[in-house]
Amino acid sequence: MSAPVSDAAPRPPGRIVWADEEARALLGGCVGELQAPRPAAWEQVKHSVSRTVLRGRLAGRQVYLKRFHSPSPLRRLLRRLGVCDALRELRFSQYLLAHGVPTPRALAACAGAEEWLVTEAVAPAEPADAWHERQLRAGVEGAAAVRRAAAAMGRLVGRMHAAGVVHRDLHCGNVLVRTGGDAEGGELVLMDLHRVRRGRLSRRARAANLAQLLHDRYHATSRSDRLRFLKHYLAASGAAGSLRGWAALVEHLARIHTRRQHRGRDARVFGDGKYFARVRLGGGWRGHVVLASKRRMAGSLAAEGCFTQADWAAALARPDELLSAAGAKVVKDSPSTLLVRRRIELGGRQVDVFVKRTRRRQAWKALLDCFRPARAVRAFALGHALLTRRIATPLPLAALDCRRGPLLLDSILITEAVDAPRLGDFVSAWLGGAGAAQASAPLSGAERRRLVQGVLDQLGRLLAALHDSRFAHRDMKASNLLVRWDGRAAAPELVLLDLDGLSRRRLLTARRRFQGLMRLNVSLLKCHAVNRAGRLRMLLAYLRRPGAGTIDYKPYWRMLEDWSARKLRQQIRSRRRRQKAERRPNP
Repeated sequence: MSAPVSDAAPRPPGRIVWADEEARALLGGCVGELQAPRPAAWEQVKHSVSRTVLRGRLAGRQVYLKRFHSPSPLRRLLRRLGVCDALRELRFSQYLLAHGVPTPRALAACAGAEEWLVTEAVAPAEPADAWHERQLRAGVEGAAAVRRAAAAMGRLVGRMHAAGVVHRDLHCGNVLVRTGGDAEGGELVLMDLHRVRRGRLSRRARAANLAQLLHDRYHATSRSDRLRFLKHYLAASGAAGSLRGWAALVEHLARIHTRRQHRGRDARVFGDGKYFARVRLGGGWRGHVVLASKRRMAGSLAAEGCFTQADWAAALARPDELLSAAGAKVVKDSPSTLLVRRRIELGGRQVDVFVKRTRRRQAWKALLDCFRPARAVRAFALGHALLTRRIATPLPLAALDCRRGPLLLDSILITEAVDAPRLGDFVSAWLGGAGAAQASAPLSGAERRRLVQGVLDQLGRLLAALHDSRFAHRDMKASNLLVRWDGRAAAPELVLLDLDGLSRRRLLTARRRFQGLMRLNVSLLKCHAVNRAGRLRMLLAYLRRPGAGTIDYKPYWRMLEDWSARKLRQQIRSRRRRQKAERRPNP
């Protein structure tokens, strides 16, 4: 999407407000350039429907120019009433600087037909989210920088709240970290002040603002980092209450905020936007496709690309031929599913995919399919819901269905192909030494055991994350899990397959949670490389929660063994009945 930068003659300037006489003297002769910036002189940093941020040099200084151009009727009405985001941001910048909160120094703002704000550049600096990810890979020095940044962030937000200001879009992308020097991570700068408001802040309002920040960094920080941040926040803000009480309140509000954010992102799957689009093809086919991916699992090649509706229209021109054309390799052909692997061309690049067609086994379900989405569409939405919640699964690329009126005739799901061994094969290979023989850097026996133990720990956490997000899987087993690992320092990643058995639950009962544990435990019983200690490790990883303390696991373990034995007996009886039916001669 291109920025609205033009060489056309500038409009008459609106009301320009200078921060001080120094700013007027510095930029007074550059008003024309600010009104109509030349494309060759400015670099676009960020662009959205409502705002564009440009970087350039004026009067020998590097500055940022933020242009406001929201097309919404509400914003147009507010502009007519004299409400200007650029002026609000300039005034809040001055107010926060006066109260000891570092923000970029605003130089000038314009209100009128053209709204813009000029600020001094903060350099050298890096967005806090990108900086944090880089420090997590930097070892001991990076961990020390993260600790300094957690304390500095606590002081920054604390002083902001002490000044009676709350940032309604508080996340690390709106904070800059000054880089360079021995104290890297100790100086932060607050950005995007058009989303702030000032007033009397209650305890809940402060905690809700902190919950936004916790939602953004929960998966990338430890509990110690979060408590360190909160300790410095309480000291800087002067808020009353204990550290434990504030931590409990912020975590509770963060869970509410996270569920709200996830619901909003899940709804975008079926619309048109930056990441998803609806398509209509010939022959009654229609569906949803991916244009870009915000969440991706490690090593995903398809998630790195950006596609257009025209790319998809060319790739899906003949949906019926996706499973039968040359180059398609049949992976599974059963009464309920036809699964093939093939390569398709999208936007000039070749992408390895799995194409899945679901078959209806009971004719009476044709009536249900008239009133519900096709299985391919449901799996497409559930796959992206898992990725939003940081649960790895093959990236769903497209979901198509063909209907005649309300009657569902056919449906196709296209997902990225993942080349990785299944969980049982991975564990057997590495515990048996076969994986170590193939590795570029051979591992010792103790290292291989630690590798497999980490996979089993991650298995329990994966199931806990599913259940905590209110998902139930009726076919949770080791064969539906891949282990993706490149053999380097990064930890292995579990990838969940076969989302046909996945469903959302408004309330996930303890019985349903334990059924998922039982199914997983039974599948591990069939993996001879996983012993009793390995299955217990999986259970402990499932039960552990931050701050839970010592876990009395024995009642859970005894019940899990009883349920698993009952399930095994049921499977044996069912298998014997099938074998007996197959041996029975036809009349």
